[in-house]
Amino acid sequence: MRSLALSTLLLLVSTGAVFAQASPAEGNWACRANIDGTKAGILTIFAGSYGYASANFGSAASGTGNVQLATDGATFLDGNLIANAGIQVALLSFDDQGRDVLTLFTPEKPILTCRPR
Repeated sequence: MRSLALSTLLLLVSTGAVFAQASPAEGNWACRANIDGTKAGILTIFAGSYGYASANFGSAASGTGNVQLATDGATFLDGNLIANAGIQVALLSFDDQGRDVLTLFTPEKPILTCRPR
């Protein structure tokens, strides 16, 4: 009986069923500026942290920080995206073909649209 319980626990751990599901915002994203559609940078979100590398040399938005992951995106807690770009929230949605789209918002408007890399 004990070995059955241990086997079941090991199976659940190996499949990840014991842990909470990851946020769909986790991953690598290629971002474009909403204002003109130009390449804006690369965003990586993983395990409560993010890194952003702007396509613009010397951009103050580039850097790292912390995020609070959610089932529909993430909230940026600190770092250069908040301090220097005013971006606070990333929300996941889908385009017309059903592909993932992560949109980054300031309090006033959407700024960047990102797609999985």
